[in-house]
Amino acid sequence: MSWAAGRDRNICKRITFTQDEWERVRNLYEELTRYAPEHRSFSSYARRMLSERRIHVTEIRPLTDPEPLAREIGRIGVNVNQIAHWANANEHITAEQVAELRASFARIERLLGDLFADKREARKDV
Repeated sequence: MSWAAGRDRNICKRITFTQDEWERVRNLYEELTRYAPEHRSFSSYARRMLSERRIHVTEIRPLTDPEPLAREIGRIGVNVNQIAHWANANEHITAEQVAELRASFARIERLLGDLFADKREARKDV
C-alpha cells in the first residue's frame, strides 16, 4: 500500500527556506495560529496560505483579559503590603484596616474566579 492510498490529500510537495525566510514564516505562523485554532498544524496553515493567499484572523479576547487583571491584582497587593508594613511598624491595626484587607482579598478571589470561569467557557467553545 502506498503513502497516498486512502488519503484525501494525496499530493505531497516539499518546500525549502533560507534561515531568514523560515524565521519570518515561523513567526507569522505562531502569531496567526494563536487566535485561529483551526490552523494549529503547520500543514493546515500552509495549505490555506498557499491556496487562498491569506488567512483572516479575528482576535477575540475574553471579557476578563488577564493583563488588566494582573495589573489590578498587583495594585491590590501593593495596598495589602502597605497596610502590613504600617501594622508591623505601629504594632497594631484598626478594624477598618482589617476590613479593607478582607475586601481586597475578596476582590482578588472574584477577579481570579471570573478569569477561570472565562477560561472554562472558552474551552467549551473550541
